[in-house]
Amino acid sequence: MTRPERIFPMCVLLAWSLCAMSQAPDVEESRPSALDWKTDPAWHQGKAEWALYDATRPVYGQPRAYEATIFTNKQRMDPETTTKASDWQDPRSIEVFKHNVSELIPTPNYVYRFLTTAFVRTDTLELFKLTASTQEDCGSTFKQFTQNQGTINEQSFSYFANEGERHVSFQAPDHLAFHDTLSLTLRDYPFQASIKPELELQLVPDQTSTHQTGATPAPARVRYVSLESISLPYGDLEAHHLVVEHETDGKSSQSEYWFASDPGMRHVMVKYEGPYGLRYELKRLDWWAYWSDPKPDPSNE
Repeated sequence: MTRPERIFPMCVLLAWSLCAMSQAPDVEESRPSALDWKTDPAWHQGKAEWALYDATRPVYGQPRAYEATIFTNKQRMDPETTTKASDWQDPRSIEVFKHNVSELIPTPNYVYRFLTTAFVRTDTLELFKLTASTQEDCGSTFKQFTQNQGTINEQSFSYFANEGERHVSFQAPDHLAFHDTLSLTLRDYPFQASIKPELELQLVPDQTSTHQTGATPAPARVRYVSLESISLPYGDLEAHHLVVEHETDGKSSQSEYWFASDPGMRHVMVKYEGPYGLRYELKRLDWWAYWSDPKPDPSNE
């Protein structure tokens, strides 16, 4: 089977600020504007941002077409249990973006089920927690990363032969990033800066795989390509094009991201192309309390 690849992600605010200060004569240009996607009041309306994509991912060596869903919302987490806080007024709780990527991929034999959830601090965009699970009718695989006072702890289990259970801990290097959160955290790239900085990262590989995957950070680079007019199932729009150069299975590779230039769309990711032929194209963007409300009916809009 061809290993599936996912977008997915980092504390790069320090890296961005250092790059901008070293390259741009006017530091003010690199600071967030008043229309900051992270503080948009829409995050506090009691619903999740619902981004629906037409997607293609290879499984068993063949491209499989399906819909991928990314839900993003704010919530508060308990730092001791690393679960959702029971009391959101508790000053010890931590506000995060919950970035939930859900994929159901049909194959001739059965459906592959991938769920990758990143919990990212809203103030610094540092990873608080990351979980990635896969289910197929042959077995299940689970991975979890948590960050506590600069230490990254990973525990995982794969049903495949010679893999099984694994526990890894390491000190977080400077400019640590997770591939599985880039679809969220790269929304904070300084798109409006006149000089677009290149960002140097230590990137933990994509974890969306039915097998064990690497947990060791490796050097990666983010560079700005251009502002482009693109056509999507969602419609025609302008988007900022970023390329992330990184390693995939020990070989040089790259992932390409397009983020909406319209601040009203909170710089949501509208397109992605990655290794293994993975592709996302936005087809719908809405708000939905998916944990309680019925699914919105497009025919009523």
